[in-house]
Amino acid sequence: MDVRSILLVIAPTASKSDVQNALTLAAEANDHLAVLVSAIADPPTIGDYPAGEVWLDKRDQDLARIESEVLRCKEQCALAGLSFEVDSIYPERAWADAAIAARALCFDLVLVGSSALRDPELKRSLLSGVLFDAGQPAMLLPDRPATLRPKKVLLAWDGGIRAGRAVRAAYDSLVAADEVHVVLVDQPHARFESGDEPGAAMANYLARHEVNVVVDRVASCGRPIADVLVRGAMEIGADLIVMGGYGHSRLRERIFGGVTRAMIDQLKLPVLMAH
Repeated sequence: MDVRSILLVIAPTASKSDVQNALTLAAEANDHLAVLVSAIADPPTIGDYPAGEVWLDKRDQDLARIESEVLRCKEQCALAGLSFEVDSIYPERAWADAAIAARALCFDLVLVGSSALRDPELKRSLLSGVLFDAGQPAMLLPDRPATLRPKKVLLAWDGGIRAGRAVRAAYDSLVAADEVHVVLVDQPHARFESGDEPGAAMANYLARHEVNVVVDRVASCGRPIADVLVRGAMEIGADLIVMGGYGHSRLRERIFGGVTRAMIDQLKLPVLMAH
């Protein structure tokens, strides 16, 4: 994927590191960076006057925080000398997914700041809007610098369509990396209909693009798969994890957890995710 424009979504409580990490990514190829300060509005109350007054007070406070963060982001971005824009949205819950998706459609890559990941309501609408409604890849940013030119990448591979889409989204990063580890956790041979060794077909695909590939077949031994992936990435010194998101329905993953949800909640390593 040729990235020329990047959208960073943050909460009004964002730290400077969220924006700085995005500026660093954009500077790697002189990309345009758009910062979207986002918050989810409560629906208007229906009832007596005091309840409505509380709603109005909260709305005013939210809008003030958003405006303050927009001004701060503009000042920070202006110092970087890059092409940038800063905007905000404050949709109600019912329209939040669609509002975020509409913005995401006009960019090559969406970055999710750690402040957004720590806001349960914003995180839910953001990832739903980007991955499902817009069909765009999302890069989850931890509290550390990230790069689109990683030296080592962990590719979480299960032979599925979503993982394949993640590979396409991360193509430039995979090709530029010094080493890509194709990691399969608890994947039986029967999962791969071609009859090849698990991971062999993807390894061959990457090798044809002159990628230095290592295939790691790992048993979880009862540990959560997300923990296995994160620990494996840290052991090899990976700068980026690439994976497909939401292999099960959103409702099922919301109820039972799932690898995607666990990977979203960890803030140790950057994750490039596609659905």
